[in-house]
Amino acid sequence: MQSKADATINELKHHNGVVPTMCHGCSYGGYNCGILAHVDNGVITKVEGNPSHPLNRGRLCAKGLAAVQWVYNTNRLKHPMRRLGKKGDNRFEKVSWEDALGEIADKLKAIREKLGPEYIMMNKGQAASWFGLHHMLLVRFLYALGSPNFTWWSPYICYGPQLMYHKLTVGGPTYARPDYDNAELIIEWFTGGGQGGAARGGVETVDTNLRSVPIKILDRLEQGAKLIVINPQLIPLAANGRADKWVPIRPGTDSSLALAMINVVITKGLYDKEFVFRWCDGFEELTAHVDKYTPQWAESITDIPADDIVSIAQEYATTPNAVIRVSEAPQKRDLQSFGVAVPILIAITGHLDRPGGNIWFKPTSHLGFDTLASRLSEEVKARALGEEKLYIRSRGRTISSYPSAIQALTSGHPYRPRAMLLYGSNPINTARNPNGIAQALVNLDFLVQFDVTLNHTSGYADLVLPAATRYECLGQPGLWNNHLTTSQRVIDPLGQSRDELEVTLELACRMGFGKDFWNGNYEAMVNDYLSPTGVQWAELKENALDGISLPETDGVATRERYEEAFAGLTNGKVQLYNQLLAKEGFNPLPTYRGEPEDFMNAPNLKKDYPLIFTDEHSDYFSHHSWMRDIPWLREHRRNPYVKINPITAAAYEIRHGDWLEIRSPRGHMRAQAFFAQGLRPDTIMGQHGWWQGCKQLGLPEQSSFDGGGNTNVLYDWEHIDAITENQTKNTLVNLRKCSPPDSAGTAEEGN
Repeated sequence: MQSKADATINELKHHNGVVPTMCHGCSYGGYNCGILAHVDNGVITKVEGNPSHPLNRGRLCAKGLAAVQWVYNTNRLKHPMRRLGKKGDNRFEKVSWEDALGEIADKLKAIREKLGPEYIMMNKGQAASWFGLHHMLLVRFLYALGSPNFTWWSPYICYGPQLMYHKLTVGGPTYARPDYDNAELIIEWFTGGGQGGAARGGVETVDTNLRSVPIKILDRLEQGAKLIVINPQLIPLAANGRADKWVPIRPGTDSSLALAMINVVITKGLYDKEFVFRWCDGFEELTAHVDKYTPQWAESITDIPADDIVSIAQEYATTPNAVIRVSEAPQKRDLQSFGVAVPILIAITGHLDRPGGNIWFKPTSHLGFDTLASRLSEEVKARALGEEKLYIRSRGRTISSYPSAIQALTSGHPYRPRAMLLYGSNPINTARNPNGIAQALVNLDFLVQFDVTLNHTSGYADLVLPAATRYECLGQPGLWNNHLTTSQRVIDPLGQSRDELEVTLELACRMGFGKDFWNGNYEAMVNDYLSPTGVQWAELKENALDGISLPETDGVATRERYEEAFAGLTNGKVQLYNQLLAKEGFNPLPTYRGEPEDFMNAPNLKKDYPLIFTDEHSDYFSHHSWMRDIPWLREHRRNPYVKINPITAAAYEIRHGDWLEIRSPRGHMRAQAFFAQGLRPDTIMGQHGWWQGCKQLGLPEQSSFDGGGNTNVLYDWEHIDAITENQTKNTLVNLRKCSPPDSAGTAEEGN
């Protein structure tokens, strides 16, 4: 019998007014939720979820459903612009694409020839995808220039740093991800403090450990699995009795809980003795080390009763099929202890690469092409900013350190970069220390920004180029497990906006790199990107509705691949005592340090700053620092907000909706009080990324600096994780009622 979804799909195959593509809501590129875009006379009229797409199975969250307003946003950039006046004045004049690209090529050539390629930097935000086609083409362009200085403004608070610790401890090609389909116990650990995307059925690619996956978890709970959520707030996934236990941990103390759980597992003999004996190095050292990290010790730090810590550790260790998923963005100065302790816990309990545990999913194929990194000489790599640091060296010195880049731009040490290409990024709002970021941008001789709308970083750019939305781009393939599909151009680009990839190809040709960039041929580039799969882009576009399921390769379902996974580790074993870190002069064992501004490390601050502040990583209605100018989305979250427990609010005589000034030792912001009963009373939780106004709703822009809605002004940015330079998102604050913030003003165009 044909299902309703199948019938709908068959109808759509013969309906020229519907174009299957992928959502824009979490990034422009990569493997995102499937969308069916309805088009009438060249105009998108509505979107709906694609029921044949395995990631979202027809569901869409608010961000995806707002695609029409995203494309036809009145704030869209429609033509290239050149800055007028001083940096930060937000005044621009129109310029042609010919003039803009000619100027960029001339400037880059001059800097490269006069000073050297390392004086040119590239920066990319999540809007331009992580590690997909965007990423690979952009770094290929930079490496063709000869520069190793590719950086993010905030990679050290997200995916990469924790992955480094994970791989240093248990090896493998990437994170060992939860095998939800076979799990009997699921531990969701502080998933960014937030909630993730409502419709997400998986993760963006097989190699990521991103947002919460409520669909998979809910499906498994219906089959009898248990759920434990470790999070300062009661997220919807855990509410209404779905979680067997909610563990409202004190923000920033996660590694103390993990260390105490390891203590319980070892002292009670609950570890997998056969696995530890055969596959682990350093068990004796670990056993002696965690002796002091008792549940009673952790209770005083985490505020979780010792008996609960013992219970959770025992249940996890004794459940045959148990998984742990931690946030992809823990954002801690104390990242090393957390990033190492969790994979140790997974390993010693025997839950590593076994069905129902944390496993390495083996994809059928990988998309990609040569990024030309091998062309960077050792001399050039030695000029990468921060090249002496372990994290940068472990990446081949083909990226630069964000803190080192800021230091170089502000102090000139070891040299001052002169130019930067900025794709889909708003560091003034998304990075710590916005004042320092602004000064760094002022010190650039030449900054080019490519984005869909102006933002607070735009005022520091010499040229701002209008990016097309995903629905106006030619398309990018995406692969998830063995499902291959592609986004497609739904409508022609509005105004003079252009696909960033097309522009980068043209710019490469103008720089004389045509041979290395398919002579500017977009389809040839995509076919090269697809070549590992054996599928041509033309064939993939013909099958964009259903996608193409690639045949599974041998060994894709094989587990306990320890020799392969541990091959890069010392002695080919899990590093309970990490010999590489010891050799590099770092602590080889996970040692609790806490945050730079917490009740343990800064007790003198408690009197003046009695509350803990942290923020959420993602939200149903926005993504990082964009999409808050979309009326459909902004109606649900009109103003910057901080969640506060009603008990705490009563103590401060605060009512729901009152405007508050939140002040830390570093700075202050303003936001509306949002009552949240499922939040620790000692914790205030904000959401990063606020700055945009919404004209249709009469809501003004907010400052990205002190007094606006930017959480990043509150945090310590100097005391960072020693190895990865990860920065904290936890601090101490006080509160007082205040008036709403003034408008920050908008960018103006000259005549």
